[in-house]
Amino acid sequence: MKTKSYFHTVIGTREKNEDSYLAEDSMGLYAVADGIGGGLKGEVASQMAVEGLKKHRPEIQSMREIFQLLQKEIHQESMDTLGEALMGTTLSAVELKNNKATICHVGDSRVYFFDGNVLRQMTEDQEIYDEHLRGTVLNSYLGIVSDIHPLRIVQETMVVAPGQRFLIASDGLFKQITDMRIVSIIRENLATPERLVEQLCEEAAHHEYSDNVTVVFIELNE
Repeated sequence: MKTKSYFHTVIGTREKNEDSYLAEDSMGLYAVADGIGGGLKGEVASQMAVEGLKKHRPEIQSMREIFQLLQKEIHQESMDTLGEALMGTTLSAVELKNNKATICHVGDSRVYFFDGNVLRQMTEDQEIYDEHLRGTVLNSYLGIVSDIHPLRIVQETMVVAPGQRFLIASDGLFKQITDMRIVSIIRENLATPERLVEQLCEEAAHHEYSDNVTVVFIELNE
């Protein structure tokens, strides 16, 4: 089974883009990482996550083990350069091999599965409600001080088939437009996937106070 990916990223109304992505058709490896808002060097943490995933994958069989290693590397980088754990990133990844997809996830970026009709969210946002901030905050991400909130790496494997698709996105997408609208854009642009990823990002970024928006769309072919 062959795969083909399409990707796009926009800055939104932020001062810089702290998202990073990986789209390696030759490896069947795809990911989106979103540097933690409110932290420092989020763009460094997200880039370390996607580059580290690509680097370590050939030598480490378990995606979960790679995520654990990335946690240590990002935490150490923060301690070396900032003096304390002030940088972090989400990481949501999909590996496609033969007729199976392995999904590995930490944080609140998302992996969606599209079978041609239904868009299914495959990951759960790892966040809690903060009474002081009166909003949700992440309680699991790469770089976290794990003795305060334990790192929760979730991995699962599923059987897939040609004609199916995956969408990986930072929260700038689904916090600005609904899943119903995402499905509509996918259906309207299946024949033009380059336009599909651009429209998803552009529509989300047009909202007031929009975040960085990054999407990776993967087609499974014969």
